[in-house]
Amino acid sequence: MRLPIALVAAALTLAGCSASAPTWTAGLGSSPASTASARAATTSSVAAAPTPSSSAPVTPTIVARPRPTPCTSNTHRRWVFVSLRRQHLWMCARTRVVRDTPITSGMIGQYTETPTGTYVIQGVTRNTSLTLLSGESYAVDYWIPFDGPLFGFHDSSWQKFPYGSSKYHTDGSHGCVHMPLAAIRFMAGWAQVGTPVTIRAR
Repeated sequence: MRLPIALVAAALTLAGCSASAPTWTAGLGSSPASTASARAATTSSVAAAPTPSSSAPVTPTIVARPRPTPCTSNTHRRWVFVSLRRQHLWMCARTRVVRDTPITSGMIGQYTETPTGTYVIQGVTRNTSLTLLSGESYAVDYWIPFDGPLFGFHDSSWQKFPYGSSKYHTDGSHGCVHMPLAAIRFMAGWAQVGTPVTIRAR
């Protein structure tokens, strides 16, 4: 039995058919055979559609910038920079760090703090003794004054706490800059008389 065209259209509407789905309509010259051919063509078309690429996304390479140091903006051929807050010393050859080391500076007090400012290396003395105003004397392997005769760099074999420690507040030097023996040995061979020295509180 053939259904009226209006009833077929109403049935398709109620079933929620998509406008893109292949359909045939009675009485308009289409047949089940032609519909089957249309479905086959549609299936063939879908099968021929290109598939998305399965290759993994390319992750960009991130190169970390080197951390800046006091040497980064230095223009001197040789330069020594000391940070009292960080308890650290850098030896710079222009922008390159030749060597850096933790240090111990002067303990907090009116007459014992390490002075800040700009100085120069005044010389190198080996195997000498340093005598305080109090009369105490300390033997050192290296004495490199930057504001002699009172202030300079030297080793400190008697120091009982690590270089770079905050204990310098109460147990530090009397104004000089204490350095590990290996570091001051290097400085004695690297620095020259007149090499600039900058000491900052920061």
